[in-house]
Amino acid sequence: MAWTFTDGTPYEGPAHILRDVTYSGATRTGESRRLIEAPDLPQPKLVKKKPAAPRKKMPPKPKGATAWD
Repeated sequence: MAWTFTDGTPYEGPAHILRDVTYSGATRTGESRRLIEAPDLPQPKLVKKKPAAPRKKMPPKPKGATAWD
């Protein structure tokens, strides 16, 4: 749930309810301002990544190319 001040400025932080009215701040102080509920912003859709192309198989090494041959 998103909150905004009465002037439309978004608010993120603690809130408290006093007599069915929501105010900013954890407790009522002189700096507390009235908040109104705003609709949540739509979440951006996730873009699906293309699957990685399969790796090509390595060609076999010729005989004698390694120490174990």
